Amino acid sequence: MEETTIPERVSTGIKGLDEMLKGGYFKGTANVVSGKSGTGKTIFGSQFIYEGAKNGEKVMCIITSEESKSIVREMKASFDWDFKKLEDDGLLSFVDITDPGLRLQKSVEIAPSELIKSFKKLIESKIDDVQPQRVFIDSIEALFLAIDSNYKLRTLIDDVFGVLRSRDVTSVISVGKMFGLDEMVEYGADSVIKLERVRVGNNLQRTIFVMKLRGSSTINEVRVLNISDNGMSVLAQSPYLE
Repeated sequence: MEETTIPERVSTGIKGLDEMLKGGYFKGTANVVSGKSGTGKTIFGSQFIYEGAKNGEKVMCIITSEESKSIVREMKASFDWDFKKLEDDGLLSFVDITDPGLRLQKSVEIAPSELIKSFKKLIESKIDDVQPQRVFIDSIEALFLAIDSNYKLRTLIDDVFGVLRSRDVTSVISVGKMFGLDEMVEYGADSVIKLERVRVGNNLQRTIFVMKLRGSSTINEVRVLNISDNGMSVLAQSPYLE
């Protein structure tokens, strides 16, 4: 019999989530966190790379819709995570897509597909240069909104995910819920985690569930997602119990 290699797992850094994933993400996979605005996608991805940097890993944050200083300020104020120090120590690298030529919604001269190809080449170059073990892209929909062909969209999404997988980095990619784009991005991912808010009586409750994880079983429950001064954690309880 041939010897079977057990794939290496990577901790998400979010208490209670590794349990739902039966051990964390698989190393070298592209993992999507999906949800509406305000559900915690940026915190989720930031906590993922912060976990790696705390353990001495090189990590990278690729930002498509705001400047890195906004995330640095938000994470320091909310959770006392010092991203600036991690950057100074060479553990965290930021890639700000601030050039108007790489801002999809502000560019009228570059065809959207060519813009995404430029983005792909940029992240290829940055990852090859820095060689991070974890990457967080926040958020991907800004690049794909103007693609009107579903076939072309699927191909371009696969191309971007392929760059990440081929470099053997474990990545988290956030996507907002809009115009069905989230479903296309989720389809190409190795795992999908959904963040939502549900109304329970007079309260709004944050929730989390694992929609898919290729190659592994998961805990198929909707659980409470808590955000405190220490970051995110998953509680082993249903949000629907008053």
